[in-house]
Amino acid sequence: MIMKNALALLLLALLMLTSGWVQAKDKSENGVFRPTLSTNPKSYLREFPLAKVGGGEVIQYVGTPDKTFSLGGSDFITYNIATRSNSGIIEYTFEVKDGVVVNVTYLNSGNFFGVTQRESAKELQAVSEK
Repeated sequence: MIMKNALALLLLALLMLTSGWVQAKDKSENGVFRPTLSTNPKSYLREFPLAKVGGGEVIQYVGTPDKTFSLGGSDFITYNIATRSNSGIIEYTFEVKDGVVVNVTYLNSGNFFGVTQRESAKELQAVSEK
């Protein structure tokens, strides 16, 4: 009886773990995921599938944006990435035009070096194609 209960408990725990794992998809089939502090910005931008992903997919897999605005026929969706010391800004901005992401920019401003780093997926991908 004790063995049956232990087996049932083990199966229940395994079922709960796997069902939560399947439901919590953190990366889309196109490779869209929420960047973190440990994400390498150049790799993220270089590998982002420009012109293949819609704004809805970005929101679904990256989350609710911190800022949104429209300018010159494009919609911009911005996500702030929390810094360890809460000093400076680290953000990724997705530019959506005609329903698809046409560029992603990374901005790291005010880190402990006092250097601003800005990278663009469009520019990085153009360089890697040459």
